[in-house]
Amino acid sequence: MKIVTIARNPENSPNMTTNDAAILERITEELRRMGAVVSAIGATEDIPENADIVCHMSRTPEVLKKLKEAERAGIKVINSPEAVENCSRIEFMRILEKNGIPQPQFHVVEKTENFNSLRFPAWIKRGNGWSCHKDDVSYVTNSEEAMNVIGSMMQRGVDSFIHSSHCEGDIIKFYGVKNSFFTYCYPVADSTKFGLEKINGEAKHYHFSIDTMRDIVTKAANAVGLDIYGGDCIVNNNGDIQLIDLNDFPSFSPVRDEAAKKIAEFIMNSK
Repeated sequence: MKIVTIARNPENSPNMTTNDAAILERITEELRRMGAVVSAIGATEDIPENADIVCHMSRTPEVLKKLKEAERAGIKVINSPEAVENCSRIEFMRILEKNGIPQPQFHVVEKTENFNSLRFPAWIKRGNGWSCHKDDVSYVTNSEEAMNVIGSMMQRGVDSFIHSSHCEGDIIKFYGVKNSFFTYCYPVADSTKFGLEKINGEAKHYHFSIDTMRDIVTKAANAVGLDIYGGDCIVNNNGDIQLIDLNDFPSFSPVRDEAAKKIAEFIMNSK
């Protein structure tokens, strides 16, 4: 089997470039151990016509366009480019809403909106694309802070914004591979992309149902179309679970070795 890998572009991997590269390297090792012929190509290179599968972490429009063309030519692409596009924040939040998947209340903020009508504390999030800057997801306590955050985003060319309710509780990170792997962990201080988990403070380890979390996450991943995914949930003191982030192909840093084997197995069984 001939498999092509494409790494994530650095601008979509803030503070995670090394970890993103590490998971793809471990997957490549496992695939070769299983007998696959694996080659890595750059974002500007053409996808070989004789490839059976493309395993990628890309998010740029240029690469996603090439991946769609590869799919039309009969090449299996993991994750599908459409699923990756669905992970643009405003897209996946609307998909979760449509499918009744629990998440914090949110709405799209208009530039002319009266911020005094919004509830605080809250999170102001970049609506389009993925978080590439530390201010693309910001905790705010009042309307003035919200306007400052949006002003900063606009200066960087961002033109879509989300107001999302703040929820107290434990932040829990999850990782999954379709139909074969699911795990979770509490975030480790100073090891995450922007360290925003500290807003919720030290984990209280509230009791919750792992089966319920798995069901919520699996339903969300299926609705978006992801095969390889990760993200964050929040668990409150009643054990209620809400999904607050969903990502295509995370770095799997806390479970890299185990995840690499499961991902490689999934890829080999996908054609």
